Amino acid sequence: MPQHELPKPDHEAAHGPVFKVLGPLEVWDGDRRVNPGGVRQRHVLATLLIYADRVVPVNRLIRAVWDEEAPYTAGNQVRKMIWNLRRRLPDSVRILTEAPGYRLVLSEGQLDARAFEALLGRAGTAVTEGRAEEAVEHLSRALKLWRGRALSGLSGAVVGSGGRDLDERRLIATERLVDLRLLNGEARALVPDLYSLVNAHPLHEGLRERLMLALYRIGRRADALQVMAQGRAELVELGIEPGTGLSRLQERILRDDPGLMLPEPEPEPEAGPGPGPVAGPGPVPGTAPRSEDEPDRDPAPVPASAWTVGGTTGNVSPAAEVTVATAADRGQDHGSLPYDLKDFTGRRRELDAILALGAAVTDRAPTIVTLTGMPGVGKTALAVHAAHRLSAAFPDGRIHLDLQGLTPHSGPPTLAEALRHLLLTLGTPAGDVPDDLDGRLIAWRRAVAGRRVLMILDGVVDTVTVRPLLPGTGGCLVVVTSRTVIGNLDGAVPIHLGPLSEEEAVGLLGSIIGTHRIGDAGEARDLAAVCGRLPLALRIMGARLNSRRAWSLAQAVRRLRRHDLRLRELTFADRSVATGIGQCYRGLSPAQQRMLLALRAAPSGSIDERTAARLAGVSAAEAEDALEGLVDACLLQSLPQPGGYALPELVRSFAVQESATPRPGPAPAQTQLPPRTGPRPTEGRATPPGNRPRPDGARRRGTAARRSAA
Repeated sequence: MPQHELPKPDHEAAHGPVFKVLGPLEVWDGDRRVNPGGVRQRHVLATLLIYADRVVPVNRLIRAVWDEEAPYTAGNQVRKMIWNLRRRLPDSVRILTEAPGYRLVLSEGQLDARAFEALLGRAGTAVTEGRAEEAVEHLSRALKLWRGRALSGLSGAVVGSGGRDLDERRLIATERLVDLRLLNGEARALVPDLYSLVNAHPLHEGLRERLMLALYRIGRRADALQVMAQGRAELVELGIEPGTGLSRLQERILRDDPGLMLPEPEPEPEAGPGPGPVAGPGPVPGTAPRSEDEPDRDPAPVPASAWTVGGTTGNVSPAAEVTVATAADRGQDHGSLPYDLKDFTGRRRELDAILALGAAVTDRAPTIVTLTGMPGVGKTALAVHAAHRLSAAFPDGRIHLDLQGLTPHSGPPTLAEALRHLLLTLGTPAGDVPDDLDGRLIAWRRAVAGRRVLMILDGVVDTVTVRPLLPGTGGCLVVVTSRTVIGNLDGAVPIHLGPLSEEEAVGLLGSIIGTHRIGDAGEARDLAAVCGRLPLALRIMGARLNSRRAWSLAQAVRRLRRHDLRLRELTFADRSVATGIGQCYRGLSPAQQRMLLALRAAPSGSIDERTAARLAGVSAAEAEDALEGLVDACLLQSLPQPGGYALPELVRSFAVQESATPRPGPAPAQTQLPPRTGPRPTEGRATPPGNRPRPDGARRRGTAARRSAA
C-alpha cells in the first residue's frame, strides 16, 4: 500500500456482526438489523460492549439494569438475559462466562467505537510523520461514524457513564480536527461549526478558546472578546472564573499579539535549531516572535509526542499545558514507583487495556482500574510496568502505596499514615502535614486537585480502605491491586489476571535462567505446569536453578511433583508462594477454610457443587456459598459451564500441606469424653476427636498460638 493511501476503517472490513454504540445501540449482521431484545437486555448488551473483551462482574450488570433498586432475583434474571442474548445474536458472537461475570469477545472491526479509536490512532501517526492532510481525512471519517449521542435512549449510572466517556472521546477528536484545520488556515470555514459546538458545550473552555482564535484570525476581534464575555458570564453563575487559557488568550487578543496569527511561510529556514515542521495541533499554534515587552512566556505549540500512535491520547488542553509547564518549571519529580522488571513477560491484552485507559483519562472523574488474581499471579508487576510506560502522561506524580506495609517489616498502614505518605510523596513539607485525620483528608484532596497523577494502591483488602484515598477530581489514573474480587468500587474497570499462557511461562523462565538452559522444550513446559504458570513461582524456581547450576529442568520438575513438598521448593530467600496463599486462607470464613481443605481430595479438572458438598460433608447450598467465597478470594476458578469450578494446583498443594500441619490438641483428660448425645458442633460432618471444641479459653489460646506460629 502506498504511504499516503488511506486504509479502510476497521468496521468496513468486519467479519461477522457489527455493534454500533456511537449513537443509539444497534446490531447489524450484514444488511440485516438484529433485535437484541427488550430494554433490560439492551442495557446488559450495552454494558458488555462498553467493556468489550473484559470481564464484567454480575453486580455491575445488575446495576446497569436496575441501578440501586435491584430485585432479589436480579442475578438469575441477568443470567437469563445472557442466555437470551446468546440465542438472539448470531452464532459467531461469543459471550463467555468468566469469574466474576461475563465477557463479550469481539474481533477486529465488529465495534464502531473501536473503528473510531483506530482512525484516531491513524490520525496521530499521520501527524507525527508530518502528513497533516491525511490526519484531517482520518479524523473526518472518524467523526462521520457518529449518529448522535453515544448509547442514546438508554439510561442508568453504568451505561450513562460509558456513554459520557465515549462522548468525551468524540469531543477530543473534534478538537484535534479543529486544531489541524486552524493550522491549515481554515479559520473562516470553521467559525459556524465552532459557534454550534460552543452553544452545545457552553462550559467547555477549550472550544471557546478555539472559536475566539478563529474569529481573531479573520479580523473579528470584537466578536472574539464577546465570546469571552459570554463564557465568563456562564462560569460566574457557577461561582468560578475562566481558566488560565481563556484569560491569557483574552490578554493576547487585547495586545494584538502577532503570535496569534499563522506565520508566513519561509522559503529557506534559518540554520541552527528551529521550530521544525508543524508537529501537532494546539489552541494557540502560532510561532511568530513575541514582542519584547511581553511579560510571560506563552506555552509552545503541542509537540508531536502528545499524539500517541494508538490514538488514545489527545493534544494537551490549554489548562493541562499550564499544569505541565508548571511542574516542569519546578524541576520536581514526585514519584515513588518501584523499579520496573526488565524481563517483564506476557499480559499483552491486559497491558494494552491499562495503557489505553491511562491515555484516555479525562478531567471529569478519575479513572480507576482494579487488578485481581490469586497470590503470585503478577498483579503488582503489571501495575508497575504499566505505570512506568505511562509516566510521561502523568507529570505531576507517580505514586505507589503498599497497603500491606509502607516498609518491609511493618504492618498495614492506618488511613492517617497512608494519607501522610501520599502528601509527602506529592511534595508537601513534613511540617505542613496536618495532625488530624480530617485535616489530612482535606489536604490530600487539595494537593491532588487539578493535577495529573498516577496512583497504584497495592494489596487492597476491601474498598473501605480505598475510597478515602481516591482523588476527588479527574485527570488521575488509579490502579488498585487485590487478591480478592472487588465488585463494589463504582466506576472501576475490572481486570482479572489468570496464570500465564504456556508460551509466556516458558518465555519468562528462559529470560530468567537463559534460553541456553532450555534444551528440551517439553521439560520447560512441564516445569511451567508444576509451577502453575504463576510468575512468582517461575521466578522463585528460576532463582533456585540459577543458584544450582548443576540442576536440570527435569530434576527441578521431579522435586515439584509431590503436593506435600511442592510449596517448600517454591520458597527462596524472602519469597514464598505459600505465604501469599496462606494470607488469603486466613482471611476466609471457617466454612470456606473447611471447603478449601476438603477440595484437596477433589479430582483434577472440573468440580461441581455436588462433589464439593460430598467432600466437605455439607449441603449443596452450603457448598455453593463456600465455593463462591473461594472464587471471590481468587483461590478457586469459576469455569464457563454453570456450576463448574477448578482448583489451581498450587492451591491444592497448600491445602495438602495445611491439612498435614499438626494442630495444638486438647489435654489428655479432655480427649476421653463420654459419647455425645446432642447435635454435632460442625456443619453436618463428623468431628475427629482431636478437633472437638474446647472451653473458650483453650480455644482462644490455641488460635493465638497458631497465629503467632504463622
